[in-house]
Amino acid sequence: MIDDLASVSSRIAAWLAARHADAAPVAVSGLTRSDAGYSNVTLLGDLHWQRDGRAETLGIVLRMQPQEASVFPDCDIVRQYRVLKGLAGSAVPVPRLLGLEESAALLGGAFFVMERVGGRVPRENPPYHVEGWFHDLSESERRRHWFEGIDTVAAVARVDWRESGLGFLQPPAGTTALARQLEYYRRAVLWAESLGRPYPHLHAGYRWLVANQPADNTLALSWGDAKLGNCVFRDGRLVAALDWELATLAHPVDDLAWWLMLDESLCTGYGLPRLAGLPTRAESVARWEQASGFSARDLGYYDVFAAWRMAYVMARIGTVFTRRGWVAPEAEMDRRNGGATLLAVHAARLGF
Repeated sequence: MIDDLASVSSRIAAWLAARHADAAPVAVSGLTRSDAGYSNVTLLGDLHWQRDGRAETLGIVLRMQPQEASVFPDCDIVRQYRVLKGLAGSAVPVPRLLGLEESAALLGGAFFVMERVGGRVPRENPPYHVEGWFHDLSESERRRHWFEGIDTVAAVARVDWRESGLGFLQPPAGTTALARQLEYYRRAVLWAESLGRPYPHLHAGYRWLVANQPADNTLALSWGDAKLGNCVFRDGRLVAALDWELATLAHPVDDLAWWLMLDESLCTGYGLPRLAGLPTRAESVARWEQASGFSARDLGYYDVFAAWRMAYVMARIGTVFTRRGWVAPEAEMDRRNGGATLLAVHAARLGF
């Protein structure tokens, strides 16, 4: 059903009209499938309607429950919507939501529609360390953009998740958020191996992480995929934080570790020099601590945790890309990637 984009356009237009009685007539045009992201079906298009007697055109994004798993063994579109709804009006800039459909009757799966925020996103393929608009900024502009991102990561940690209606993200009684995450990824690794081949480096990383869990179980909202590549910038300001699929409650420093790891994986992870002018690790940590009000004392553990999760993500992406013919089998992308490289560095340093 999702392949007939003309039919989807008309269905979505009627669906939006039924939910926005003050906007008529409603039309959707230019619907295309996005090649960004691998865990959701994402469509981009334009919404045309009249509100308060004035014609308005909005870019829109439709995210739909996938029919089969790719990167993770599960995906919950409704959960993503609830996170975005909880963040609406907070200090964390997120796209405006236009509606959620939990039934699969209309398009074959649950979906939600949100406004597409105009701006630019730093590219990861090829990495912004090598080329692209972010690469071409002056050093002072790069620093400003980077710190805008760090401040947003800190703002996520400061969100009052109880007051924002995000209590459903809490771990079950009797376990910690970290223990829940470790168990989730342990099962995900086993699932990935059932679809591909063994990943002993992921099992070794898991054993170290279980044995060395920090005592601090402070809980904060976690973006789950905090990185420059999920930040929309316009006129030098960060105007939207995207991709909340992995949002959860975690230790506050978890997102900072992921942000730093992702940047390093795109340069050191592939033998590339880091883009000149970007703030150092020490500067980034100091900025985050000041902006968030939390301590980064457990960052060393979460550095390993982030690299381990990234190695898992890239194992799945590498497998999917290889099977789709996008990379050659001999590249062994599932085992040879930026995440696996960083995890190997930690393993050599820590002896696992």
